[in-house]
Amino acid sequence: MPELKKSFRIGREILADLRGCDPRVIDDEQLLRRLVQEAIKKTKHNLLELNSRKFTPVGVTVLGILAESHISLHTYPEIGYVGVDIFTCGKNRPEPILEYLQEKFGAKEVNWQYLRRGSMRQWKQIYFVDGYKREIEVMRVLHTQQTPYQLLEVMRAKHLGVCLFSNGTLQMATADAHIYDQKMIQHMGNAKNALIVGGGDCSILKELVKNTKLQEIYMFEQDQQVINVAKKYLGAGPALRDKRLKMFYGDALETIPFLKDKKIDYAVIDLVSLPDSKLKPLYSSLFKELSSIKVPRWATQAGHVLDKKELTAISSAAKNYYKKTEVETQWYFSGGEWNFLYGEGIKK
Repeated sequence: MPELKKSFRIGREILADLRGCDPRVIDDEQLLRRLVQEAIKKTKHNLLELNSRKFTPVGVTVLGILAESHISLHTYPEIGYVGVDIFTCGKNRPEPILEYLQEKFGAKEVNWQYLRRGSMRQWKQIYFVDGYKREIEVMRVLHTQQTPYQLLEVMRAKHLGVCLFSNGTLQMATADAHIYDQKMIQHMGNAKNALIVGGGDCSILKELVKNTKLQEIYMFEQDQQVINVAKKYLGAGPALRDKRLKMFYGDALETIPFLKDKKIDYAVIDLVSLPDSKLKPLYSSLFKELSSIKVPRWATQAGHVLDKKELTAISSAAKNYYKKTEVETQWYFSGGEWNFLYGEGIKK
């Protein structure tokens, strides 16, 4: 067989994670602009336009449009992190730009990947709203199944591990699901009995069973098939066998009233994304049922930070039944930055 020729590529791209950077440097918008300009000039690239934005309380984004393509920086001074993206299609390589910036930022650790752009790859879009798009590289499709309620897909993705999709929307990735889960249960306090509404990927359940203070865990999931998928592909078997778990299949609105004689201390609502027209009615009904069985505190995800409609709808529904709500945000690699809504204090 003849030797394969080097594949054609449109350009070269470096995606880099710089950690341990000097927070004073990477939070200084004007300094970052100057350093980017210097790096581009020293490496003989051609800068056409430079834009930047300083965020409150911390963080800067710098975007440079090059004749050869682009360079972008996204800084997180609170953790000493800078995300760098350099794409070039000219004769000059992108590596010298990265080397110059990592030195000036004082980076202690640099992890980067080099992409030869222009070849066909297997990608899947995981999020799109108001121009914000996330895509992942799929290494292998493990399972596809249409249930009476949803299309389930399980895929192994580069950097994200095993991922579960419902109707094309990413529900969880094993690489960083713990960040999302811990955000949902961080206000549990000394709860003895917990309730999960949804959460069919069983990721939150796996976190709850680690809590030795919990005496009983109730879980409502409409689609039994997603539980089977979680057991087979997502490592949910041990959690599902926990003796404290009481599993109910069906409509949560119909079954929550059966817990009226139980003392539920904390509820986690982990539902798939819904159309705007269904959001408020469903959550209003959920909060009504939770308040009727005297659940004092709860948590739910409330959509991507760029999607204000979901947060507004859920918050509005909650205020009819609970005295206090609080919003926090959390960034994680597979999903971006999401809103988390917490409520407490049942209204009389």
